[in-house]
Amino acid sequence: MLPFGYVLRNITRRGARSAATIGGIMATTLLVVAMTAFADGMAGAADNSADDHRVFVLGVSAETDLVRSVIPRGNAETAAATAPAVATVDGRRAASVELHIATRMGHQVGLIRGVTQAAYLVHDEVTVTAGREPRAPFEIMLGALAASRMDLDPADARVGSTLRLEHQDFTVVGHFVAPGTIYEAEIWGRLPDVMLTTKREDVSCVVLRIADPSALGEVQAFTASRTDLEISAQPERTLMAALASSLTPIAALARWMALLAVVAGAFACANTMFAAVLARTRELATLRALGYSPAAVALSLIQESALLALLGGALGTLLALAIGSVSLRYPMGALALQPDLMSRAIGLGAAVVSGLLGGIVPALRAVRLPLIDALGGKA
Repeated sequence: MLPFGYVLRNITRRGARSAATIGGIMATTLLVVAMTAFADGMAGAADNSADDHRVFVLGVSAETDLVRSVIPRGNAETAAATAPAVATVDGRRAASVELHIATRMGHQVGLIRGVTQAAYLVHDEVTVTAGREPRAPFEIMLGALAASRMDLDPADARVGSTLRLEHQDFTVVGHFVAPGTIYEAEIWGRLPDVMLTTKREDVSCVVLRIADPSALGEVQAFTASRTDLEISAQPERTLMAALASSLTPIAALARWMALLAVVAGAFACANTMFAAVLARTRELATLRALGYSPAAVALSLIQESALLALLGGALGTLLALAIGSVSLRYPMGALALQPDLMSRAIGLGAAVVSGLLGGIVPALRAVRLPLIDALGGKA
């Protein structure tokens, strides 16, 4: 076997080409990490939002589509007040009447959720981090990713600023977080204000927090018996599964982009190693003439390619750590791009794989050349 020092020397003797290859692998590694984290984040946002204690009461025509759900407000309030198995917190029923509606600001579309005070009993993941929840007319609270979703200037999203939504000025009175859920891309306001501003007389749903998930059947029996209310009950996990399935094509596209990045990295390494083989034809032939086997020479070239890729992958992984969490929009919301250990490991592994793949063909080309021709400098 050729000494490992020989591999290191060959990398340093072609400094500019090696640096360019390492930079290319670093970029592809960063892309693999980002796309993997993006795909996992979208899948996780829907899954993390699902709680077996929450049940959605929807209009009968909605099935599992929250966007199409319409319930007269009176019917919704009746369901919230009379549905069985609802948990109580400090003597209050955890039953939230809500209106979910899309809003546009410039070229960006966001989601406004009109809620009552009961919403904070039902959605216990929501934590106010600055200011307070909306209490007075035309006040709103922004999720941690709402500013990114709506492409707002930080000054426009701060507590105390005014946002114009649906031709009405709203005062931002708070910020909230709900880590890993879809709520963070939303804007929350008081239900009467949102209904008045959007000229709606109906609501989207009633969200119930039930004391025991096994009581789901009682709630479904209640909605089935109250034909006058024209409602149906669905567990939140069913709704989130439908949302996750709608995000699957986007997640699949992100994973395909990561795979293409690996292929690009392999081509970058192959290009570098082909140039190295052409420049060192006589040198490699001399090693074979001195007694090193073709396998040993080929392995040294593959090691060289893999080491270049490993250095680029390590730098790309460190850069992903340095960048940290990044807010990223997608068509139905936004998420915090947080490269975890698994996505970083996949990125580093992809870099090494691209180095191995990129080194194999040039290595085989180098050792299959007849020794006499190689000693004569024929490529």
